[in-house]
Formats: sequence, C-alpha cells, structure tokens
Amino acid sequence: MFVSHVVGAELAPGVIPPPPLPEPAGLPRRVIQETGRRRFHRNRDRGGRQEIRVGARLGFGVAGRLAGPLPVRAGFVMDALAIARIPLSRGRIAFGLLPEFGYSLLASTHHTRGNFLTAGIGLGVIAGPAAFGVIPRVVTGALDRERVIGVRTGLIAEGSKDGGFSLEVAHEALSLPKGVIHDLRVTLSLTVLLGRR
Repeated sequence: MFVSHVVGAELAPGVIPPPPLPEPAGLPRRVIQETGRRRFHRNRDRGGRQEIRVGARLGFGVAGRLAGPLPVRAGFVMDALAIARIPLSRGRIAFGLLPEFGYSLLASTHHTRGNFLTAGIGLGVIAGPAAFGVIPRVVTGALDRERVIGVRTGLIAEGSKDGGFSLEVAHEALSLPKGVIHDLRVTLSLTVLLGRR
C-alpha cells in the first residue's frame, strides 16, 4: 500500500493510480531426502535363482561302430535315466550341473547284447525350460557276457517345461579283454522334469 501511494503521488493529475497488489504468497516448502548413489541390484535386474529340477529321460536311438572288435556295425540303443538340472548362478540363463544316472541297453543282430549302468555329471547352460550341455559318464556292465568298463561323453540339447524332448549325440569307448570299442550314439529322449518355472 505504501508503494502505491508513493507512486500515485508522483503521477500527473488525472492519471489513475494502479490497483494495489496483494502481498506475495510464500513458496510451498519441499523436503528432498538424498538417498545417495543408486546401487545395481543383480538379483532384481537379472532375476532370481532358478529352481532345481529332477526328472527322468527315456531315450531310443542308434549306435554305430567306429572302431574295435564289435561284430556288428550298428545297433539299437535305449536309455532309462534319472536326471537333475541344478543351476549354479542366478538369472534366466544360468550355468548349471546336469547329473544323470541309469540303465543303458545295446541290442543288435548276431545275438549282440549289452547291459550297462551309467553315471555322470555334466556342465551346461540352463535357460528356463531349455538346457544345453556336455555330460561325461562312466559306463560299466556286460557286452556279450564279457565285462566292460568305459566312458561316454554326450552333447545334449533339451527342451522340457513339464514334458519335452532331448537330443543327445555321444561318443562311447568301451574296454573289453579283447580290445577297445568306439561307437557313436544318437539318442532322442522323452524328458520329464518336475519343478516350477
């Protein structure tokens, strides 16, 4: 008010003084709390740890002789295996262990029969319902009534949400008293894995 009277006093006669201005309102008070630097949360950004899954594989395929004293060139193979998929790291794509244990059959002409016990643990990548890995196994049993022991190394690719399929290509070396047999195995399996995804 005082400013308007002073300004009005200086104006020429007949000029209307400007209307009085209200007092300015104060600014609203805001409180900003500093939280510091944002941290990178690996679990939130990359996802949590996947569940451990257990199940079974029932596979059918063929084996072809590469070298050794096996009297046949090819045969039918069957695998019945208990399996597990164990993630070691966090995230939707994780490194993991792929243990397998079970029974393996080889059957062919000339009364060639092999009954084997296999056990091994591999390392691979687990991506949700899919897994890829390399699984080395110990193989022991009997082939044509001769005791054998050997190793089988397989490259496996599988997709199984609750039920699915696996494809394995493996090299097997079996030691007999009369020599070492090398064969190549291709197996297609029906795979069932239990566990939440």
